[in-house]
Amino acid sequence: MIESFKSIFLVVLIGVSLYQSFLLASYNPPKGEPIQQSNYVQAETTPGKQLELQEMVFPDQIIVHLGNQQHSVLYPGNYYYTRLLDNIKQRSFKGFRKTTMYLVNVNWEEVRTKQQGVEIRFRDGIPFTVLQQQLRIEGELPADNDKITKIWIFSKGNNEDVRAFFFTDSPSVGYEVIGADFTSKDVENFAAFGDLTNLYKTTNNGDYYLPIKPLRIPTYVFNYSLLTADQLKQSLFVDPGIARNLKERDGSEIYTDSKRGFQLNRDQRWITYSDPVASVESKSEVLDDLQAGIKFINQHIGWDGKYYVARTPQKQSFDNHTFTFREYYESLPIITNQPEGFGSMKMQVQKGVISGFERSMVIPDMKTVQRRDSELISGDTLEERLQYYQRRTSIVSIFPAYRPIISDKNVTLVVTWALELRDGTFDFME
Repeated sequence: MIESFKSIFLVVLIGVSLYQSFLLASYNPPKGEPIQQSNYVQAETTPGKQLELQEMVFPDQIIVHLGNQQHSVLYPGNYYYTRLLDNIKQRSFKGFRKTTMYLVNVNWEEVRTKQQGVEIRFRDGIPFTVLQQQLRIEGELPADNDKITKIWIFSKGNNEDVRAFFFTDSPSVGYEVIGADFTSKDVENFAAFGDLTNLYKTTNNGDYYLPIKPLRIPTYVFNYSLLTADQLKQSLFVDPGIARNLKERDGSEIYTDSKRGFQLNRDQRWITYSDPVASVESKSEVLDDLQAGIKFINQHIGWDGKYYVARTPQKQSFDNHTFTFREYYESLPIITNQPEGFGSMKMQVQKGVISGFERSMVIPDMKTVQRRDSELISGDTLEERLQYYQRRTSIVSIFPAYRPIISDKNVTLVVTWALELRDGTFDFME
């Protein structure tokens, strides 16, 4: 009797189990989709504005060689700079012949001092693929994708052919343009954009140019606010409500949602964001990662001014690209001699995923800007001071810039000569 009851009970259990299996098999749950970074965190509003790559790639200087050892240096935002660059953008560069710059049968000193021409400079260098977003570079690009530091277009006049060269960050390596869409008349017209009222003279074999007369460049003062932890949580975290706050011994604060995190250093007014990602083996292009980085900032933080692509990665085999963006005000870059300083942003991108960025907490209030007249030393006075500069042999370039001085209430942009040194740091000479 008991054995029969056990058998019946076992049959019932098996039947129930089969029925449950049938129900589970007939139920089709929704499939989980991986969340991409581009739409994982989408801020409804961002503190800053959006920028496109084309707005962030431009020469830091255009040097107009007028002949007769006369030169004019034009800076971004200047009327003649804009007109001349627009003219050059309408022309094309097609086909490149890689060459050794010392063996191209060109007397560069003669070209610099006696002939008319235009020298377009990108201080830190721009890869061909990125430069192509700004200029009409047609045909197949060089396979090496070297970083271009300057473009030199010149003609001896008298209807002779125009020659154009792309210089790279390797001093001996360059490219001659096979099909340059310029005539000697074009080069003559380009020279007309030079500012004859403020001429420059070449120094150090053309590495940099110094004005003969003092430069009148205003100083600016404006109020500012600071990006808050709440703004960053809303912009960077999926669920700001679960964010935890940790305080470090040095006074900095760390906020994390267990995946992403950012650190606020209020003494330095600096933000460090981190999003650990799994390492990848496949290679990604610099241009793709650069565009992904710009898109990320557009969506989450925004840009609080005018920025340009200051540095792109050196040639490397691993796939972890680091970009530096430099802020401009009016015609000049904002430069500090500290890695953590107002006016710059650094970003790490790995195969389209932003693994980290660093930036200032300072948000300028341009509605409060005040302008003060100021003058930058030049000519013999500047040269004499350079003679006594202890690290003169380490100078890579000299250019006018704004050095930010931040108080509790406002930012002052002081015009200065920025000295870029071989180790990548900056010094100042006011």
